[in-house]
Formats: sequence, structure tokens, C-alpha cells
Amino acid sequence: DWGTWIYRGLATLLIACPCALVISTPAAIASGLAAGARRGLLIKGGAALETLGKIKTVAFDKTGTLTVGKPQVTDVIAIEGDGNEVLAKAAAVEQGSSHPLGFAIVAAARARSLAIPQAYGGASAVPGKAVVARLSEGFVSVGSPRHAAELNLLPPSFEDAVQRHEAEGKTVVIVATKERALGLIALRDEPRPDAVAGIRWLKALGVDTIMLTGDNRRTGQAIASALGLDVRAELLPEAKLQAIAELKTVGPVAMVGDGINDAPALAASSVGIAMGGGTDVALETADAALLSNRVTGVAELVSLARATLSNIWQNIALALGLKAVFLATTLLGVSSLWMAILADTGATVLVTANALRLLRFRPASTASSQEIA
Repeated sequence: DWGTWIYRGLATLLIACPCALVISTPAAIASGLAAGARRGLLIKGGAALETLGKIKTVAFDKTGTLTVGKPQVTDVIAIEGDGNEVLAKAAAVEQGSSHPLGFAIVAAARARSLAIPQAYGGASAVPGKAVVARLSEGFVSVGSPRHAAELNLLPPSFEDAVQRHEAEGKTVVIVATKERALGLIALRDEPRPDAVAGIRWLKALGVDTIMLTGDNRRTGQAIASALGLDVRAELLPEAKLQAIAELKTVGPVAMVGDGINDAPALAASSVGIAMGGGTDVALETADAALLSNRVTGVAELVSLARATLSNIWQNIALALGLKAVFLATTLLGVSSLWMAILADTGATVLVTANALRLLRFRPASTASSQEIA
């Protein structure tokens, strides 16, 4: 009769209300973002969080990302004059630099109480190669050995010293004028204490890891071997972009960096992740930031993102499954109108409660990663 079908029709309308399905994704995303923020993992929106859950490769910068970012000057070797003079001229060029190597050179010169010459007109950078400034005696550059070799400034007898220091995992810079090299400065930047644990954790999650660095091949290989990941070295900023593009052909790529030179790669990657102690440019460009400056934070991000995606699918299954069951029972006349109301409201409550479980998110591999460290 009409009364029965009108009654069942009203119940069906209640069952068909998509509130639970509509809220299943945003509730999980909001909980995931909040859970990340509690752990010092800032993510700029749900799109970045979803992409993180599908990451296939994580590419790391070296200086300030896998390493502490506070290199120390270990050796100063002069070709002309003495070591203090070479260090003082290098400090004059690097004054005002935001690069960790520049900070280290200036700090070493001040620690030795050296008189740092005045640089006129400020310094200019040759991206990925050198920094140049005009001193009273002319232009002086602080750059990579490769750049010095390209300009034929590096004496053949000096190349052995460069290779020896690079094989020890040190970064070597050449201090030179336009005509000749004045000397070299070797710096050592130690890996972060949790870098090995972070790399192993990512591998346990099935994520490939690689280091993209502008440093020389020998230094890059020494650091990569100690940490247990692949490496591509001697990359200029544009070469990093090409490497990111190649990696993206395999699957979504996350780039982790902290410096100005990393900004293009961070923007080009599927998800850019900046270390919290990095430059403002890197933090602005990236889609996520690790306030704790821990490499294990990258693995935590991936774990959180995967947990969020899993929660979304659980919510969708819960919402649709509950609706399907009550739709069938309503059409058969088994469920009453008040049960349909309970099913509609209950599905929304269950989906929301399930999403809120993410607020208690604890990475499953935290304990094991600490044991590894």
C-alpha cells in the first residue's frame, strides 16, 4: 500500500544521505595534518599529505640535510703566502654568505683572530661553482676544485692534496685570483646522528633513497657509503632539476633540502620537504617542513601519510558498507525509520571517530630506528 512505500521511501532518503561519505576524506586529512603538527611535521595541505603517501623515491641534499650543516675548517694549505693569509682572504669573500661553508670559513678566521680584508661592492655568486669578491689587490674567488680546474688555476702538483682530502669525506674549496690559485681550505661536515636510522627506516618502508649534491664525487661517495644510500654528485642546480625529472618517471619523488640552491629542486619534485633550520626560500618553496631537523622525520612523514590514506579508505568502506546494508534491509521492510536515522547519524559518527584515531598516531618504526641509531 502507499503508506508502506512512503514510509520506506523516507527511510531510503535518510539512508541515501551522503554525509558520512562526504566527511570521510576531510576528517582524515584534518586529523593527519594535526597529528603531524604535534610531532613537528608541518604539511601545507591535504594534497601534499596524499602525495607523500604514494612516494617512491626520496632525494636528499647533503649539506645541512643529511649532515649537521655546521662544517668545521680542518686544513688550510697555501700555495702562496701562509695559511692564515689564504683563510683571511677567503673569509673576506664569504662575509655575508648564507652558505654553511661560508659561515665555517668566516668563523675559523675569527677564531684565529685574523684581520679580514675589506670586500668592495659585495660578493657575487657563480651558482654551484664559486663566490667572487673584489679585494684591495683584485678579485678573489672561493670555489670548487672543478671550477678552478676549468679555469686552469689549479697546479697539477696540488691535485693530489685535493684528492686526498676529498677521499677522507672532506669538502675542499680553492681560494684563487683571476690568474692563479692561492691555496685550499678543507672542511668536514659530520652526518646527522639519526641519518643512518632515517635512511634504513625509509628503505624498510619500500622507499628508494638517493643523495643529490653539488659536492665532488669522492666526498659525496664517502658520505653516501657511510649512510647507505645512492649518490649523484657534482650536480649544478639545473642538473638537480634534471635528476628529479628522471626520478619522477618511476613514481612520485620527495626532495629534502635546506638551502637556496635547493629551492628549484624542491619546487620541481612531487613533494618538497624543507629542514626547519633551513633558509626562508627553502621553507617557502617546500610543501612540508621538519621542525625537528631530523632525517627520521622524513620517514615519519611517509608513515603518517600512508596511515592517513589507509584511514580514508577505511572511512569510505565504513560509510558505503553501512549504507548498503541498511538500504537493503529498508527496502525489504526489516529496518524502521528510526533505525535509518540511527544508521545515517551513526555512520557519520563512526567515520569521524575513526578519523580522530590519527591524532594518536605513533610511527611504528620509532623504537626500532632509535635502536639502529
